[in-house]
Amino acid sequence: MNIKVIVDKDKCTGCRACETNCPVNAISFLADREGFLAPQIDKNICIECGKCYVKCPSNTDYCKNLAEVGYVVQYGKTKLTKQSASGGAFVGLAIYFLEKCKALVVGASLCDDLVVRHIVISSSKEITKLQNSKYVQSNIGNIYKIVAEALKNNKIVLFTGTPCQIAGLYASLPQKEYSNLYTADIVCHGVPSPFFLKRSLDENSKTKQGKVVSYKFRHKNPITKSTSSYIMMMKMMRGLPIVREPKNDPYFNLFMQGMSFRESCYQCRYACLTRPGDFTMGDCDSKMFYPDFHPKESNSILLINSEKARKIWNAVKKEFDYVSLDVQREANYNHQLKHPYVRPTERDELYNVIFTNDWKIVNNKFSKIPSKIARYKLLLLAFIPNGIINIYSKIRNYFN
Repeated sequence: MNIKVIVDKDKCTGCRACETNCPVNAISFLADREGFLAPQIDKNICIECGKCYVKCPSNTDYCKNLAEVGYVVQYGKTKLTKQSASGGAFVGLAIYFLEKCKALVVGASLCDDLVVRHIVISSSKEITKLQNSKYVQSNIGNIYKIVAEALKNNKIVLFTGTPCQIAGLYASLPQKEYSNLYTADIVCHGVPSPFFLKRSLDENSKTKQGKVVSYKFRHKNPITKSTSSYIMMMKMMRGLPIVREPKNDPYFNLFMQGMSFRESCYQCRYACLTRPGDFTMGDCDSKMFYPDFHPKESNSILLINSEKARKIWNAVKKEFDYVSLDVQREANYNHQLKHPYVRPTERDELYNVIFTNDWKIVNNKFSKIPSKIARYKLLLLAFIPNGIINIYSKIRNYFN
């Protein structure tokens, strides 16, 4: 009995717990036809012990914490907060663990080869490596074994990731409870294929500016009053960056519409208020009910899901601006705290279309091509200082 035979492909999250638990290293992870990492079993090595199946989070429930208490938060006025996707919930926790607890912090990082991987940091100077949203499934690699070794050596660890990755960590550890392990899951909407992102970056590298050297999905849109409007920015080898609104980029557009997710995302068992992590972090989607709390900024939510998390929150909360969050109401607006994204019928042939057609066809089919004027305007305004942005907004409102 092994994981590949018994676990439905549509339920596999790619967490890699089965690979970590295999006593004979018979399991490896390779890209499937859609570019998602999936378990491959060497039948010549497999001893049919069943450990991969027993430990698999698709078969064992690792959601142990009911989120009943939470806060809307802003972490101070630091440079790191300004670089955050929203209110700096992660930054505040990471700084506390790194500086006060001398801990290791684990999270997803955009590496030099443009692949998102889970890495370990040990200094506040490295926090930027783990900041901002990465709308792709990160490669876990052997990070569970690294964390297990750190815990064995009595190091304090804060592990952050998607809920299925948190569950994968718990499934991979040799014992159930560690007093020195803390986990923070994110409110995840779903993950597209890493190979889809790679193709997008490769195609965008075919420009006069050379290759894409870095990218950011959530650069604050400077020309809107909305605190939750973002633009995608790709830094190029030379010259100006490529700046797009979500609708103008096929990868980002399909992500925002929930059309390119891994199949398991559409039946995600973690899209609810029973969480695997001690903490849950995300954007505040019920912001309109807290009109006096940092009204011109994007705020975070921080859910306190366990007694361990409560003790940490009591120690770190003085570093935050915060108000109590109505958790049930937030779930009504932040749907991934209530139910998974509904699978669109277009998902059936989506990746076949993406990987078998010329990129120009993919671009035309799945994005709205902006005019040259619109592109130049967005590029210009992305670099205009806030003061000038405010003047521009007033002039625009006057004539409208």
